[in-house]
Amino acid sequence: MGEQNQVQKIEKYNENKVVRVSQELYQLDKIRWRMSTLGYRLLFAISQSVSSIEEEILPDVGFDKQSLFKYLGLDNNNDKYNRLAETLAEVGQNMLQFATKKKNGAQVWQGYTWITAYNLAMDEKYVQICINPKVRQFLMQLNKYACIQPKYYLKLSSDYQNWFYPYFKNYVKLHQWKVSIDDLKNALELTESPTYDPKKNKNANERFLSDVIGIRINDKVKAEQRAAKAEKRTAKLIEWDYVTDKNTKKVTGTLAAISQFTDINVTACAVKTGRSYTHLVFFMSEKTTSISRNRKEQEAAKNQAENDMGKRQQPRKRSAKNQDMKAIMQDMFNSQPTAEA
Repeated sequence: MGEQNQVQKIEKYNENKVVRVSQELYQLDKIRWRMSTLGYRLLFAISQSVSSIEEEILPDVGFDKQSLFKYLGLDNNNDKYNRLAETLAEVGQNMLQFATKKKNGAQVWQGYTWITAYNLAMDEKYVQICINPKVRQFLMQLNKYACIQPKYYLKLSSDYQNWFYPYFKNYVKLHQWKVSIDDLKNALELTESPTYDPKKNKNANERFLSDVIGIRINDKVKAEQRAAKAEKRTAKLIEWDYVTDKNTKKVTGTLAAISQFTDINVTACAVKTGRSYTHLVFFMSEKTTSISRNRKEQEAAKNQAENDMGKRQQPRKRSAKNQDMKAIMQDMFNSQPTAEA
């Protein structure tokens, strides 16, 4: 596989290096991409490894197996080779899907695989992955993106948590994000699920709010809804509670986990149109413990971006020797971010 391609070899693991997640991936009305928790982690690792490359031909990525097992949380798993093979296949098979329209109004559907091939051998040090060049724009030389760090997202245990976290990082500076419940269902590929289909389940949206988002209505919200109805006005936005585990009584669910394990706090409330809940408003804030650190990272990112810009303005010399030297590059987790969302 990729015999003429360079191989960017990834040796070590460092939980502090950022992943740059393109904002283009979060156009709810156009794009869908869903995976398991391990699938997201692997895709983020691939993104980390190639995001700063400027070569015209994408290199294959060679991950040190033991570092990759640790990164994915499989290092103590007796079935880790099969689990890794399954995850590689998942990333290869789960397409990045587009639904757009031409200027003449014609509907267009497109799909791209993230990787086109991989090689995993028990007696070899590296897992080699061939990236599909058609997804280059979503992984490299990004103009708008959110920065997320492994030390946070590796603690997220569900696919919903991993899917939402970059969204919230995109919007945290705005503090609020209003979105249609139907758009979220479509992006999460839940429109055909009987559980979340209002035509098949009269409590479909309530189940979506509790099962997927992890929130439940409280007495304060109910009182405000009654008052708004009586006064014929729009109800004020009041945060709902996190759902709780029936046995432990501890808060649980998507938003609770993101608030507990990452650098941001997230709550939400549902908004009614008529008698039905149709929209969600998320409330987001950066944790105070991370703000000062983020400012330092932003300053370092700005300086690095200026340095990178200066380097790009210089003509580059290409030679066989230079190409060979680039075949083994520094670990993807050891450099600092070059920009901030």
